[in-house]
Order: sequence, then C-alpha cells, then structure tokens
Amino acid sequence: MDNIFIKRDPAGNIKPDKEKSTEKIDETVATIMALDRAIRCGIASDDSIYDSREMLVL
Repeated sequence: MDNIFIKRDPAGNIKPDKEKSTEKIDETVATIMALDRAIRCGIASDDSIYDSREMLVL
C-alpha cells in the first residue's frame, strides 16, 4: 500500500490517485471500499447469521 498517492477533488473529498502511482492500486481501493462498507453497515456484531436461521441445503 505504499505506492498509493492521495489527492483532493474540488468538493474536498479524498481520493486515491492512480496517475502518480507506479503500480496497480486496485487492491488498495478494494480494501478502502470494503472498510467503508463494513463501517457504514455496522458489521461490528459478534452474532452470526447462522445463529438465527437454519442452514440452507441445495
């Protein structure tokens, strides 16, 4: 993750800058997106979905 550069757009948002990076930044962007989704959806619970429903069998 040390090859990623950050820039601000006119709205003040922070974005990864692919143009200045020397290597691919896809993995870093995927990690940022996954962390954002986990924070927004509140996946900080220790409960498992399998504790509240039966197992599906196909």
